[in-house]
Amino acid sequence: MIKKIFSSIDNQRTLNFLKPSFIAFTLRNNFRLSEGAFAFIVLFFLTFYIIIVPFSAGLDPSWQFAMNYAFEHGLIFGKDIIFTYGPLGFLVAPGPMYLPLIFANPILIVINSYMILSFIFHVKLCSQERTIKRYSGYLLTFLLITIINDRYFVRSLDLNLIFTSLNLSFLFYRTRKPAYLLMSAPILVFSFLYKFGAFAMCASIYLPSYLIIIKNLSLKLMFLYISLIILFFIPPYLYFFKNLSNLINFTHGYLELSYGYFAASSAYPPIHENAFAIVFLPITFLAFYLVKNKEFRIFLISLIPFFWLVAKYSFCIEGPWFSGFFTTVFLGFAFFTIIVLENVEILSFLKKFALTWFIMLIFLISSNSIMPNYYSDLLSNISNSLDFKYFNVANLTAMTNNVKTQTWKNLEIDILPENIAKKVAGLPVDIYPWESSVIFANHLNWDPRPVFQSYTDYTPWLDSQNDAFLRSDKAPEYYIWHRVGNNPPFQSFRGGMLLNDDPKTLLDILRNYSMIERERNFTLLKKDTSPSISGPVIIGQSENSWNSWIDVPIMGSDKDIVLAKIYIKKNLLGSIKRILYKEEPISIDYKDIKGNIHTFRLLPDNAIEGTWISPLPVSMEEKAYFMNAIPISSFKLTTQDQLLYNNKIKLVWERIYVYNKKLIKTVD
Repeated sequence: MIKKIFSSIDNQRTLNFLKPSFIAFTLRNNFRLSEGAFAFIVLFFLTFYIIIVPFSAGLDPSWQFAMNYAFEHGLIFGKDIIFTYGPLGFLVAPGPMYLPLIFANPILIVINSYMILSFIFHVKLCSQERTIKRYSGYLLTFLLITIINDRYFVRSLDLNLIFTSLNLSFLFYRTRKPAYLLMSAPILVFSFLYKFGAFAMCASIYLPSYLIIIKNLSLKLMFLYISLIILFFIPPYLYFFKNLSNLINFTHGYLELSYGYFAASSAYPPIHENAFAIVFLPITFLAFYLVKNKEFRIFLISLIPFFWLVAKYSFCIEGPWFSGFFTTVFLGFAFFTIIVLENVEILSFLKKFALTWFIMLIFLISSNSIMPNYYSDLLSNISNSLDFKYFNVANLTAMTNNVKTQTWKNLEIDILPENIAKKVAGLPVDIYPWESSVIFANHLNWDPRPVFQSYTDYTPWLDSQNDAFLRSDKAPEYYIWHRVGNNPPFQSFRGGMLLNDDPKTLLDILRNYSMIERERNFTLLKKDTSPSISGPVIIGQSENSWNSWIDVPIMGSDKDIVLAKIYIKKNLLGSIKRILYKEEPISIDYKDIKGNIHTFRLLPDNAIEGTWISPLPVSMEEKAYFMNAIPISSFKLTTQDQLLYNNKIKLVWERIYVYNKKLIKTVD
């Protein structure tokens, strides 16, 4: 018995001695991280961020609110709403709403993690051994992600998807491993649900992969890839679109918005003629990136469609946001290339990079564009990443509360007068032309037309979607016509005239609604059983030339409105330029009966729907009349480059009778 006791004691001593060694062994085996896993954890925590954006008044903040509202209230895309952003568009600027706050950042964290993972695969593939080049690749990855996740949150997700796609496309191109192509399937589905521009760029990046599949006749891989895309797409399809008809309508809207964008969004007046950018910039890319590695050279050539889309998107509208998008893609692609290059090529590459960056800087200065402040943004983002403030619950709570407080401060300007707010409380209402933030500021029951901001109603097809909505039983009981600040009351986006943005929609509102209240910048219109105006009646037609004054057959009175269907035909050169780059801005000059000239930008696609000619609205000041307008004696059409269009312009004149005497008051 004594022997058994001592044996037990000896065993216990042995166990006590072995316990620390066993624990150490277990830790080493269970917590030993591979290089890739370690790099992922470090990059994940260093680039972790949370986005909560306050709602605000204004054109861009209004569509950002609308994307949040659509997700919160389950609006059906393709039926209830058609926009350049898709069902996941709320991720671009998640605001203080219940569902966006719950879903947005978890999704963004997953997408950011996906990008980190693709970069790690990229770095390890291009640096087979653990050398300074490999660790430099991880450092470049950190810097690039930090630059992408900058204060311009609207473009961050676009860039995230682009560089994830670049990594996966190159990985498949270099290794031919199907896993990398299959990993791209959810990115492609996500980009389609997020934004058409991002989807087009990502799809163009995968062109080399698709060419490889076709060349090798990899039918099994193609079937698996398509099946995976369908598998990822089915759940959001059922939730956001409900049926095939809505999906087709939504996709059609995507294409119409994209096509119309490059005519309607051209700056007026143009800051400069940057048409050479579509040729100069891809050549610069190729001269810059054509390196000795033949394999990489072929990969770059296959990305020409992607470079073209980046240049087309970035320079269609002159402005710091768009030039900043281009320079960030340019800078990021330089990082991407340095990771790919062999050590011996880096010095030569950096010399080319410095020279090309200087050339691009001169180009941006000459085009009156602004280079993003990468230095200060980078330092700020690195500082934020190192203090891990987004992991602090107290910080996140304070951040959320601050966003909610800031939202209400921002929206004070959109608070309705009490008498208008009482009339529309709880009833279906829509906003014209674009200030949808009024809905959130006043807790209104929003019943939006499908293309909910007038300036995005670029084409007749888009206008017809609103026209069908307003002629149906779905039309809201009220419209709130919001005048933006101290701007001219009928001034539209980028110098356009509001009544010409969406002709059918505008006439539907004037026909079916009557003004019942006006205070400050808000005019309340109520659905009326009696139409305020008649339908258009053709009164003649004519053929005219550019830059020549065209007499108006009827100058306008209290009883009629004059429209002109304007048929502007592009020639072959004009069609090619619009496809490759953008359409030249067209302006319409109105000469009133006093001899004064009023100039606006004209949308060529919607001009055939009926351009408002006379009387020209000039103010919305009186409470007894919806608008004050002045008769127009003549008008002319001008463009800086008539070589892009046919010399003759066809006009079909139309007359609309005004039944509601309170609609228009003509002024002498």
